[in-house]
Amino acid sequence: MDPANPDIAELNAIERLGVKLLRKWNGVDQSRVERWSPEQVEQIRHLERWAIILAVVSGTVSGALIGALEIGLNHAMPEREESWSAWLQYWGYFLGGAGLISGVEIVLLYWVVLHRVARITAIAGLRLSEAQAEQVIAVGLSRSALDIRDPQEPILGIDPYARTPRWKLIVYAVMYRLKIGATSFVIRVLLRRVVARVAVRSFIPLAAIAVYAVWNGLIIWWAMRASRVRAAGPIAVQELAERVQAEAADLDEDARRLLLEAVAECVVRSASDHPNFVLVLARLFELLAIEPGSLELDWPAYAATLGDRSPREQDLLLAVVTVTVLLDGKPSRGQRGFLEELHQACDRRLDAEALESLFEGFFHGQGIGHLRAS
Repeated sequence: MDPANPDIAELNAIERLGVKLLRKWNGVDQSRVERWSPEQVEQIRHLERWAIILAVVSGTVSGALIGALEIGLNHAMPEREESWSAWLQYWGYFLGGAGLISGVEIVLLYWVVLHRVARITAIAGLRLSEAQAEQVIAVGLSRSALDIRDPQEPILGIDPYARTPRWKLIVYAVMYRLKIGATSFVIRVLLRRVVARVAVRSFIPLAAIAVYAVWNGLIIWWAMRASRVRAAGPIAVQELAERVQAEAADLDEDARRLLLEAVAECVVRSASDHPNFVLVLARLFELLAIEPGSLELDWPAYAATLGDRSPREQDLLLAVVTVTVLLDGKPSRGQRGFLEELHQACDRRLDAEALESLFEGFFHGQGIGHLRAS
């Protein structure tokens, strides 16, 4: 699937359902992408808090039910370890009951997060139509709400994973699956092994209730945070586009390509195909009149010319790359390193505190802050 022009028909059934529900609950007829007011920020925080609270409550209830099921089976089938048939029967009952409880819990959590994310997009004024950019936003939000990883596909001819070793991609995939697939059942099994020789073994089913609750809270916190970053992205992209548009006429061909090569390098160093990258790249290719897929993707060659550009051109490049770094969340070490390289090449100093402040503003729907001004 082309990340810049996603086709709903190519999504899996869960993703399609997520997009459908987001659009149904969003209810925005006309997009109004603008900075969030303090009231809007507080409304969004309220929705996020309640999503986490409901997740913790559901984890507590499901943990209690599964713990009660295990305790009941332990008393009802004390002979389960004496024969293979009794052992299989015990685990059949347990896994069947635990699977049913967990299935209901997962559906509830998905409903809670999707509904809250839809409300956040409505508060933020985002319209989730089938228009190209809005489709990118809708699909990206559906994936973050459902905790589904973005596809590892090139973005307008730029492969974010071009320099990522295959073994790292495998490790990332395994870790991601563990994050979304691990349950307190697994943790409880580990606990049972650790304390198998201790007299508190019978209390493990009840002790695991806290694990369910905490795990649910962490996962939903993660999903809501990722969704907020995606909801805040269009504001930053629009404000950045306004600045680039105001200065694009004064840029020659080499300066425009230098800017896009820097953004492409930033995306590659991020090793992420975040939907906010799709939005910013699509706007930049359009505004700078550069054909997607025509970049050389040879940053060292372009970096050597950075010192020869005018201070105004350097300011614009630093602003664009700084915003790009923020668009997929807090800057990683690799992204910070790239920003430091750019600042050094322009005989500037990267202000870490200003970067942190800029991200906080972005995360709270305040666009690109002082970088908006040229």
